[in-house]
Amino acid sequence: MAFSRTVFLTLVLSVVCSIAVQVPVFSWGDLSQGSIKSNPLIVVSADEYNSILKQDLKDDPFTVIFIEETLSVEDFSRKNDDGETSFPYLHSNIGEALYLPSVENPLQVLNKLADPEKVNHVKLTENGLSADIEPESGKFLFINLKDAREGESRVDLLRRHNDFMEDMFSKLQERYNTVVAIYTAHYPSWTVPESHSRVRRQANVSQPHTNDHIFDGLRIYAERIVYSDSKNVTDLGNIIAGSSEVNTTYVYTTLEFSGAPVKLVLNFRNEAGYWFFDTVTVLNGSSTEDLMGTTEIYALDGFSYRCGESITFTGYNETSKYTNVTFIDLKVQPFFSTLNASQMVFGDSFNCVGFFSVPIWSSLFVVFILLSITFYGIMMMMDIRTMDRFDDPKGKTITINAE
Repeated sequence: MAFSRTVFLTLVLSVVCSIAVQVPVFSWGDLSQGSIKSNPLIVVSADEYNSILKQDLKDDPFTVIFIEETLSVEDFSRKNDDGETSFPYLHSNIGEALYLPSVENPLQVLNKLADPEKVNHVKLTENGLSADIEPESGKFLFINLKDAREGESRVDLLRRHNDFMEDMFSKLQERYNTVVAIYTAHYPSWTVPESHSRVRRQANVSQPHTNDHIFDGLRIYAERIVYSDSKNVTDLGNIIAGSSEVNTTYVYTTLEFSGAPVKLVLNFRNEAGYWFFDTVTVLNGSSTEDLMGTTEIYALDGFSYRCGESITFTGYNETSKYTNVTFIDLKVQPFFSTLNASQMVFGDSFNCVGFFSVPIWSSLFVVFILLSITFYGIMMMMDIRTMDRFDDPKGKTITINAE
């Protein structure tokens, strides 16, 4: 049994390792070898990039790796409405940089090449880096640029990261003799199919999103979940675990997150053929607080609830004047029985915005005014009365004596 598990794990790892991710790599700073001319028609393999790195880093410099979530060659040519590039700092260093448009799994190569005792992984947050940098030469510093802001465009995000890299690189140069910076990503932001295929003229089956989670008795999708109190606002990050209590009348699901120690308990109840999402319980250490929804969230049994806007649960107590949990772009549906994940499919959705939205009401009002004017005009035309009595040409004419 143990041998079969080992073989299965080996097969899984081999399949995962065989999936190659091709992303661009931009390196600058105190590189040992000069700039080489990149060839956009070839893909640099992991072994080739490993050899290039060993040459570039043979002087044992301090190496900082800026990691986007997604990045492609097309991002380097993006411009805003004023025609300005998103990477003015990188463009100014292109003459002395090493630019490789397509590299297979560069982050895996960097992690293997780095000394495990001299590696530090940090995140860029709204308050800066999540940890301090230790002053040690030959160190590898991985900075994950996962600080996207609500409503921010792709161009503005890349421009802000460009400014951050310029500022960070200047500070590192003041602390270390030699510094090398590398800019790459986990995944490409643009994908092109390798082969052409005839597309059927029907909707394709949607694939599960990374923010789509299935637990016992609950399926939930949320683009972001934000927790705020009287002191600060925290993006809870990705949902990493969850557990549920399920029966025919209620579903209580506890969610754990990667970005904060706060846990949320989502409380659903089933009543009279409808299900209701009434409260959210916040578990913050030893404290517990129940939050009420600012709007009613409900749907028929077998239906889901969908809202592309923000759904907020709020509460008030003596210790925390205002505590809010906000779900951004929410779709949720409880199942008041234990089902397999394949059976927990979103039903038709009740939307938080009704069918008669503000633009529809405005259009109907204008149409009603025009119809009223038209109806009034027709009525006035129908009320016009013509003469129905005329003089007889053979009879005596009508004379009017003027005095």
